[in-house]
Amino acid sequence: MHEEQAGGSREAREAREAREAREAREAREAREALASADAVASRMRGGNRRPGPLVFLLGLAMTLMTGAYGLFVEPSTPAAVPALLLIPFFGLVIYTATRPVLPRHHRTRYALTTTAGAAVYSLAVTLGTAFFSGEALWWVPAAVLCGLPFFVIGALDRRAARTPGTGT
Repeated sequence: MHEEQAGGSREAREAREAREAREAREAREAREALASADAVASRMRGGNRRPGPLVFLLGLAMTLMTGAYGLFVEPSTPAAVPALLLIPFFGLVIYTATRPVLPRHHRTRYALTTTAGAAVYSLAVTLGTAFFSGEALWWVPAAVLCGLPFFVIGALDRRAARTPGTGT
């Protein structure tokens, strides 16, 4: 009987040692997986680096170009001139579409903000050219509204960059 208890405790001890060895191995594998994930996250955040003021500069360019167009260009100007004002919007679309790492729902916010900006631009230039040529009361607010999507996206980027795990 004493041998059965000794054998039983030996089996229990071996089972406990095997469990401890398995737990130690799993803990080591978990640490390695976390280190690997941290390295990948670091590389992804590194790929997310963009010149911070780029979007703000595009917004400033959009605001100034729209204001200059409205205040200084005549209604008889060829239709190609307002199309040149779309260059900053193309830059914004390219910027938002090529972001390698984005916080959750930012692609949707970028798409909606850019679409709203394009709609504001279309209305501002179409109505302004037809009815308010050279009128500062129309073109200054319209120019600011045309630049607003750029500033919104720039602010979203800056906030995302400060959120751990989503930015640089």
